[in-house]
Amino acid sequence: MRVLAWRVPPYDNGMYVIHDEHRDALLIDPCMGEREAIAAVRENGLRLVEILNTHGHPDHILGNGAVKEATRARLAIHRLDAYRLGPKRPPSTFEIPPCDADDLFDEGALRYVVDLEMVALHTPGHTEGSTCFYIEAEGILFAGDVLFKGSTGRWDLPGGDRIQMERSLERLATLPSGTVVYPGHGGTTTIGEELANLRQLRDAGVLPGLRV
Repeated sequence: MRVLAWRVPPYDNGMYVIHDEHRDALLIDPCMGEREAIAAVRENGLRLVEILNTHGHPDHILGNGAVKEATRARLAIHRLDAYRLGPKRPPSTFEIPPCDADDLFDEGALRYVVDLEMVALHTPGHTEGSTCFYIEAEGILFAGDVLFKGSTGRWDLPGGDRIQMERSLERLATLPSGTVVYPGHGGTTTIGEELANLRQLRDAGVLPGLRV
C-alpha cells in the first residue's frame, strides 16, 4: 500500500490518495486540490474507485464533483453528513457544485478496494457524521478534523458538540500509540504524541470531560 499526501492551500487541508499494488485507489477529501488529485491519478496509472469524505465541511468537499467527473469514481460519506453535500447544507461563503453521495456508510469495514482493509470509525463532535478511516495493518489513521498535530477539531460550528468530541477523542486514544495520524489540516503526528496534548487540553478546561 502507498499513501500520496498533499497539504492543500489556502487552509492547509490534508488530501490523500491510497492505492494498492494493483493500482486501485481511494481519495480522501479532495478539498480544493482536485487538479492535483486528478493529475496524480493519471500520472501514476491509478484507477480511482471511491472518493471518501471525512465530513461534509466545504473546504473538504469542494473538489468532489470535479474529481468524480474526471475519474468516474463513486463518492461516499457518513449518512449523517450526507445532507451537507446538497442544497440543505448550512450556509457557506463557498460556491460548491452539487454532488450527491453514491454510497453512505455508518461504522465498520469499508471494502471499496479489496486489498485495502479500512475501517470507518464514526467520531462525531466536529460534525454529526465526522468519520476517521483506520487501516490497522499499516498502523495508519486518517483523522479528518477530529485530531490534529497539537490540537483537535472545533465543535462550535453547526452540528458540532464538545461532549461528542471528547468521546471521539477518547476512542482514538485507545489506538496503538505508534499509529500514524494523517489529519485534515497540517502535518502528520502519532496517537502517542498527541496523548500529552490531549491531557493538557483537559487540564486547561478546554476539554474538561476528556478521559485520557
